[in-house]
Amino acid sequence: MPITCDIDEEPGLWERTRIPGLLRALWFGASQLIRRGCPARIDPPPGAPGEHRLMLREDGSVRCTACMLCVAACPAGCIEVELDESLPPDAERRPKEFRIDLLACTLCGRCVEVCPCDAIRMDTGKLPPPVRSRDGLIYDMRKLASNHPEGASPLSRAL
Repeated sequence: MPITCDIDEEPGLWERTRIPGLLRALWFGASQLIRRGCPARIDPPPGAPGEHRLMLREDGSVRCTACMLCVAACPAGCIEVELDESLPPDAERRPKEFRIDLLACTLCGRCVEVCPCDAIRMDTGKLPPPVRSRDGLIYDMRKLASNHPEGASPLSRAL
């Protein structure tokens, strides 16, 4: 009796639709969910970069001096800083507006590394939340200055 191999046979119409493979994958996924349960929340590991925050001075103003180093270092180009031109020429530079687009951000941390005055940190331990519109993930200076983790000081003693 000769031995035959089924590999040379062409798949039928049902197999060519790829529905059997899809059903097997769905069945496997559902059985794993039932067996192990669905995790309610995934927490980032300790030390992982979180959302950005702007550090404050003792008087409550933002520590940023609008040096634009974070803008230049960002590989994604997600940071926008506008210099406050209304200040007198001898006054310290300050940002008029500071925005970070978290949809474009890669959470690489280069902005934190290059900041000479400890104005920006990524130690909140929070991941960006799910939002319904793009505007919810564009953080302005007000949101960044109030985005501090529980128990952490918003003040920076640098410089």
